[in-house]
Formats: sequence, C-alpha cells, structure tokens
Amino acid sequence: MPTQSWKAILVAVREPGARKQIAIRKAARLAASTGARVTLFHAFSAPLPLPDPLPSDPKAILRAVAKQRRDQLQKLARPLRAQGLEVQCDVAWDFPPAHAIVRRVLADKPDLVVAESHRHSKVARWFLANSDWELIRECPCPVWFVKQARLAKNPIVLTAIDPSHAHAKPAALDDRLLQAAASVTRQVGGKIALIHVEDIGRILPPRLITRPASDAAIGAVTFEDMDRLAKRNRVTAATRVLKMGIPADALVASTAELKADLLVMGAVSRSGLRHSHIGSTAEAVIDAVMCDVLVVKPRPFKTAVSRKGPKLPA
Repeated sequence: MPTQSWKAILVAVREPGARKQIAIRKAARLAASTGARVTLFHAFSAPLPLPDPLPSDPKAILRAVAKQRRDQLQKLARPLRAQGLEVQCDVAWDFPPAHAIVRRVLADKPDLVVAESHRHSKVARWFLANSDWELIRECPCPVWFVKQARLAKNPIVLTAIDPSHAHAKPAALDDRLLQAAASVTRQVGGKIALIHVEDIGRILPPRLITRPASDAAIGAVTFEDMDRLAKRNRVTAATRVLKMGIPADALVASTAELKADLLVMGAVSRSGLRHSHIGSTAEAVIDAVMCDVLVVKPRPFKTAVSRKGPKLPA
C-alpha cells in the first residue's frame, strides 16, 4: 500500500435499504479527511423483494431491481454530497457478493475498500462462504472492515508485524503493513503501535498450552528487530508489544488492552488448502475484535476471482 493519499474509496453496501450504514459513515469520514472520491457499490443476486409492477421477462426484472437499489444508493449519497464529497453510485447483478466486489476493484482500481463487518458464529465460520473472509482471501487492494462508524480524533493504529517471517510470509509484507499504518495516521491522524506475537503453537503441542506464556520468554523476535523494521519504513511507534501465545487470541486481547481503534494486519494466500480448513489469523480475528480491521495483501498478489461475472441464461 503506497503512502500517497487515497484518491478513490469503494464502499461495499450490503443492504441499501438498511437503516444503519456504518460503512458509509466511516467512509465519509475518511473521505472528508483525505479528499478521496467515494463509490457506493451494491451487488445483488436474488431480485428480492420483487419490483411492483412485476416486469414480464427476467432481464426487465433485474433492470427494475437495479434501478430500485440505485435509487436507494442515491438517497444514501445525498447527505455525503451535501458535505462536499464526490460520490458515485453503482449497482450490479452479480454473485457471490465478495466476488462482485473484487470484480469492481479489478475494473476501477480503488485505493481502499470499506466494508461493514458482522460477527458470525463458529458454525457459520465452518460452513458458510462469508463475504468478510472471501474479501480477506481475494481482494487485491486493502480492505477496511468497519465495526464502529466513529472515526477517532487521535486513533491508535495497532499494526501486527512478524520480523521473523514465520509461516513463509513474504518479508515485504511487513513493510507494506507499516506503510499502510503510516498512510492512515498521516491522513487521519493518530499514533502507531506495533505488536508481534510469537506463535506458541509452532513451538509446543496444543496439549501443553495450558496458560499464556511469559512475554519475557520470547527470544525469536526482539524490540530491536521491531525498531529496525520501523526505522526502515520511517515509522515512529508510540508503543511496542511482544507477546507469546496463539496469535489470534493475543491480537484480540491486545486491541482491548491498548484500546486500539484500528488493527492493521496482513493476509497471506495459502493456495492448495481445502476451503474449509483455511483458518488464517485475519479470519479468526475479524469476528472477535471490537475495533476496525485493515487487511493488507503482500505484493505481488493475484486474485483467483475471474474478471467476468455471471450471465443470464439465454
């Protein structure tokens, strides 16, 4: 993620008719701080509720639904335009929703996607193709998952790094994470905090993990390693945290302890694994934390989502 200002923000609008639109509100606050143009994007698959009067053929039905949803987006856009923001509204018949968003990203190349994140049960995590997790896996540009509509005046941006490059993670990803955090604080203010969690699961069998390990037991990564990484990216970290434990649990606990407003973390593709067994740290964290999460991909990254969407049968 380059450190230049965001110029284009794509907002993934799940339900244009919903009363609460925290992703739009957060994106509006980000755009007001950065001068970025905003695109409100909604993708639908099932044309429900059906338009009244009901058109005679499938294509006409989809056109009517698209117009209805676009009118709803235009209504949501009016107060943003009244604030002086540049706002565009787009609707597409496409599915699944996350793939529709990725296709729009590939076409429009926004600097940032803003999407509302919902909490899900463990059952949903195992059996449903959830849009949050699909965006984590497949979206080529950074995704800001919104939990709170408010944008803090002086946000704490907790950035999860791994100077040891565990799990064969590309070394350049840490640089991109720090650049992303710096970009946030430069544009909207705030302070950067750094955290590294030494994954105890790689050291001890699960049956031996009975209690959190002492932070003093960490040896693979030091504060000096974190400082060198920060200095290389011209980042001044207000706080540095080293922990040993299960990464997802430690990150969730640390966001609460530090009262973080945003957690910046990476997502690494693990192609070849069965979909049901892909349980990355980002996916485990996204449901549990109370703060927003900014997910950044390593570079180069190539999505598996096709540029071509579904077509109506003849």
